[in-house]
Amino acid sequence: MKRVRLVCIFIIVLGGLFGAGLWLSELKQADADHLVVPTRSELTVYTDGDPDLMMAIGRAYEKEAQVKVHMIPIGQKQMGTRLALPEGEQQGDLVISTVPNLGQGVTHGAFHRLPANITQNVEDTFHGTNEQWVGIWYDPYVFAVHNDFYNAKGKYVNTWFSLAYTGPWRIAVTDFVADERAITLLNTFGGIYGQEGAISYFDSLRPHIVQYAKELPSPVRMAAIGDVDIGVGRYSDAKLYEVHKYPLTILYPREGTPYDMMGVAILKGTTNESESKAFITWLLSERLQAIWKDNDVHYIATIDTIASHKDRQGNPLVLWTGGIAQAEETKLLQEWIRQVRFRKDTP
Repeated sequence: MKRVRLVCIFIIVLGGLFGAGLWLSELKQADADHLVVPTRSELTVYTDGDPDLMMAIGRAYEKEAQVKVHMIPIGQKQMGTRLALPEGEQQGDLVISTVPNLGQGVTHGAFHRLPANITQNVEDTFHGTNEQWVGIWYDPYVFAVHNDFYNAKGKYVNTWFSLAYTGPWRIAVTDFVADERAITLLNTFGGIYGQEGAISYFDSLRPHIVQYAKELPSPVRMAAIGDVDIGVGRYSDAKLYEVHKYPLTILYPREGTPYDMMGVAILKGTTNESESKAFITWLLSERLQAIWKDNDVHYIATIDTIASHKDRQGNPLVLWTGGIAQAEETKLLQEWIRQVRFRKDTP
């Protein structure tokens, strides 16, 4: 009887020790999860980039450099207004924004000139006027081709103008009014071919277009699931579906292609210029690409050479640069609406 009692006591004590061990382990893990990283400095960054990605970038840099990064989200239209403020009214250290907004910042004298040792590993294509900003990543427009169509006739539709050839293929493009993020495509065509040439080109696509999508990622999604044969959209959206094993082939238009880009600049009103430069150096490193991977994001880093990118057919990525003045942008969009989007054909 005593022996049974001793065994029971032993089991109870052993169970208690095991439970206490689990409790202590969970407590330590909870402390680790809520560990406050000591900071040696702080930076304020104004951005019109994707808020979730920007926050992830800020957290990663804080963890690695012990610098607290305050990411302040601002709408793209509001960013231009902020960059027009006089230097004495500026607050913050850096701006991460689109090329048009960074251009406004240059016009208003809002930025410091960046030193060559920061920008030297980035091709000149991605440098701002007088080195006042530098590109971090870019996102070219591509053809997202469903594999069934690619294996039939799609491999021959690899230029902008071959999209308009006579054939049975179905195309989706973005409505430039519904999603203004896609306006780069229209404006770049306007800059290269003029208003008349751009309107004529997009009108030539109409027999193939089955939908003007309301959001920029939608044409790529439609191609990935087979609703259309070709979706005209951005590389990052197409690569996302490719990575997740959708039957999709990415083609770079052989003549060249427009692209969107995000860049970074240091505000003249900064009180922490040295830490701002260190942050840009970190952004222009492979560490940023690791964060993209963790967040399932697929931009192209500006520290990679353009020539290193080729599509399935071996065609190199050729980037179209340039655009049109803001007043001309409005006129071109209005003509696209009138002559293409809502054109009424007469019998």
